[in-house]
Amino acid sequence: MADKEDKKLAAPLPPPVAVEDKKRAAPLFPLPAVQLVCLWALLTAAVMSVVFAVIYVLDQGDIDLPSWVSRYGGMFTDAGIAELGAIIEGWKWCSVGQSAAAALALLLPARRRLSRRALACVALAAAATNHLMVARVNFLFLTADPGWIPMWVSSAVNVYYLGKGDLYCLMALLGREDRQYEVLGLLKF
Repeated sequence: MADKEDKKLAAPLPPPVAVEDKKRAAPLFPLPAVQLVCLWALLTAAVMSVVFAVIYVLDQGDIDLPSWVSRYGGMFTDAGIAELGAIIEGWKWCSVGQSAAAALALLLPARRRLSRRALACVALAAAATNHLMVARVNFLFLTADPGWIPMWVSSAVNVYYLGKGDLYCLMALLGREDRQYEVLGLLKF
């Protein structure tokens, strides 16, 4: 009799459920805005590295340069030379941080979306800092010789395109994730 009562009091077991094998989701690509910002940061860091290499070769080698290249031999003041040296040192440090943050943001796994976005912001901030240093160097050269027209043109083009690229990247990062492709479709250089 006790067995009958135990069976009545025991709750019925739920029906068995089939266990499905969960498929692994394909790895997601980084957000297009993160890709854009990281590629912009890597591109500008690479261009700055090439510029440094050319400047180093021209400065260290015994090369006879045309007068339109080597106009600034004795035109800088001591303060201008010190500022130029500090900016070049800052360029080196910012370019390394900029390219490291951009490369790491591209290499992080797909589930680290927030980390990727944060590293893209760091890379963009370092790139913008580098571009402001470029503008300052252009200003130093223009104050040394304000009558040199090719430097005015070069400075205007540098500031325009570098600033435009930084602002577009910032717009892309600040956009909503579901509208990333729409925002990037509007970006035309």
